[in-house]
Amino acid sequence: MSRRICAFLGAVMLVSATGVPRARCQGFSDEAVEKAIQRGKQYLWSLYRDTGSPWPEPEPRRNAQGKLVPYKNYGGRSALAMYALLACGESYNDPRMKRALEWQSRLETTGTYTLGLRCQIWALLPQRLGRRLLLKDARQLIASICRPQGAASADLAQQTRYGAYTYISDGTPARTGDNSNTQFGILGVWAAARRNVEVPKPYWELVCRHWIVTQNPDGGWGYPLVGSTRATMTAAGLASMFVAIDNLYADRFVRCGVDHSVPTITKALKWFDKNFDPARSVGGGPYHYYLYAVERVGLASGYKYFGKKDWYKQGAARLIQTQRRAGDWGGLIKTSFALLFLFRGRNPVVFNRLQYEGDWNNRPRALANLTRWISRTFEREVNWQIINLRVPVKEWHDAPILLITGSKKPDFSEEDLEKLRTFVWQGGLILSVAECGSKGRAFDQGMREVYAKLFPHYELSALPPDHPIFTCSFRIGRRARLWGLSNGVRLLAIHTPTDLSLPWQKNAYATSRSAFRTAFNILFYATDHRPYARHRGTSPWPEETDFTERRRVRVARVRYQGNWNPEPLAWERFRRLAGSRWGLKVVLDGPVDLQSLDARRQPVAALTGTGSLSLSRAQKQALKAYVQAGGTLIMDAAGGSKTFADSAVALVTKLFGDGSLRRLPHSSPVYRIPGWEVRKVRYRRAARARFLETHKPRILAVEVAGRPAVFLSREDLTGGLVGYPCFTCVGYAPESAVELMRNLVLFGCGVGRPAGGS
Repeated sequence: MSRRICAFLGAVMLVSATGVPRARCQGFSDEAVEKAIQRGKQYLWSLYRDTGSPWPEPEPRRNAQGKLVPYKNYGGRSALAMYALLACGESYNDPRMKRALEWQSRLETTGTYTLGLRCQIWALLPQRLGRRLLLKDARQLIASICRPQGAASADLAQQTRYGAYTYISDGTPARTGDNSNTQFGILGVWAAARRNVEVPKPYWELVCRHWIVTQNPDGGWGYPLVGSTRATMTAAGLASMFVAIDNLYADRFVRCGVDHSVPTITKALKWFDKNFDPARSVGGGPYHYYLYAVERVGLASGYKYFGKKDWYKQGAARLIQTQRRAGDWGGLIKTSFALLFLFRGRNPVVFNRLQYEGDWNNRPRALANLTRWISRTFEREVNWQIINLRVPVKEWHDAPILLITGSKKPDFSEEDLEKLRTFVWQGGLILSVAECGSKGRAFDQGMREVYAKLFPHYELSALPPDHPIFTCSFRIGRRARLWGLSNGVRLLAIHTPTDLSLPWQKNAYATSRSAFRTAFNILFYATDHRPYARHRGTSPWPEETDFTERRRVRVARVRYQGNWNPEPLAWERFRRLAGSRWGLKVVLDGPVDLQSLDARRQPVAALTGTGSLSLSRAQKQALKAYVQAGGTLIMDAAGGSKTFADSAVALVTKLFGDGSLRRLPHSSPVYRIPGWEVRKVRYRRAARARFLETHKPRILAVEVAGRPAVFLSREDLTGGLVGYPCFTCVGYAPESAVELMRNLVLFGCGVGRPAGGS
């Protein structure tokens, strides 16, 4: 292959996801996707056979001479079903799967589809089981790609064949091909490359040249090597180009301020932006086969949207709506492709990358390489994606971490800053990385100014050497300079002037392993040991919904001199959940000063913090008067702050006397409100490490006039109301925090109180 044709290629610039997404996809939910996957798997297993081929294969046909001719890709249907089931989490130790694997391993085949699918099966197995088979099939595919025999032909028609596959891959170079066989041959070799099978560089050069030469003027590809554009083949071409670029050039193009766009990919992505349809394959071609290719393009490119359409949500909603009663989508092949789309596309998104007006894309394949390393290292597939400032913040919550990179000073508008701030207050974490060495000083300083505007009450400071980020998963020796900004409960942002994304872009784990491990530790910290817990399309932040009001409660949020508001949206999330789940209309007052509390208008007051609770004499008197007038005070140490908890205990004891503060018994009416009982609670990991009793609440209370009137939790409730995972929070798990707060508020408003007493 001529190196000149691909030499111009930079690392891939991922074209912007344009516009604002449409309304929420009807029928889509994580629960509905899970149900569809389970039903689809049951259907495939229902077709399994104990004798012969594991799944039905086409029978031999008779040719014109009456001779039986075996199906070229015999074993391919079984391979597709096996791949779909294994990719969707079925165990290779299942007796049925063990027999199927043994059958496939004995089957000699030259079918390109079968070989490509088998390579993906072998790559999912432990090395001891799949390595030898993967090597054999991958080498057969590599040897079968169409390539020049001697000098490359100058004939354009001949050149379009180079890098192609046909139906037969018998170890001799193909003489012609089509783009469908070609994508499956490439997918098989790519699966081997991901499992560290050495693939010759000329192979990827052939792949790269093939898709460049065969691209249509409109940016798409057809099924024949030269043919009208189809969405199926355009997706195949895009995915194959990403594979080729990642294996050829990802470590070359790392200069900042350079246009890293690839014309072939840019044109194809523009075609997809314009023509993507979640309900049909534009230009013809099997629909479910098309979705399988779309999923690969979405994951490879980082796109969340094609045009204005969320490719995963809308494609999944369509599949949920069209799944048949038997659990299938029209037979084995369609069902297998549908399952691969649903399951692989649903894999957790661990990093969002922010596209903004500036040099955000200096390292365009950095996150692709980083997430691939995480997936390979921990044998759990994770994804990444690009989000932009034009879409609502609710669309950002696929991932717990928002990555912002650059070398120049970012220029965010006030509207942009508000979106960044909202993302964090809704439970997200910002990770900012200054790139390009000394050239990145402008970005470094600019982001420091951004954080000062976003969170003026908190200071960005260097993380100490004993911070858990440096040890929570990997013990990092060579440490990047990390700065953190905390609200006293959790880290809101992490910033580094160290160019971590450069080794990610170069895929240089062998020489810069600390850069990869640091990224994983940040992820591990941000998700509290659970980087795989959240599926694509899910969010801890609830949408505003209409509901039938069953009861109304009013809560005043108390303001004082100190960190009284570490999580500004905690009660907003509680309000939304209380309405949608239980029909409780929560009216929030505040912030309210202590001297302004009115027990008749505000029956419940909430007070939290992270530092020492120091009140004036007048504030203490107002607090006591509020409680004695019939008000209920709920106090909690945000994040489980010992400083706040100790000072709160001292304050309450001084106001109401020694021994007045006691642990609320588990049999208390507070936990036994009819219809809203709290029989068990869950604690966060950091809390479970501190005390053994992990299923009963530990709320303290003071009785005034025969009723619990002051509730105090030394364990965090506030962070739990926001719903994020928290590595250092000593408190209740989010679901339990919400349920406990519900009962405290209801009881404070008179619900569930025994007549005439506590």
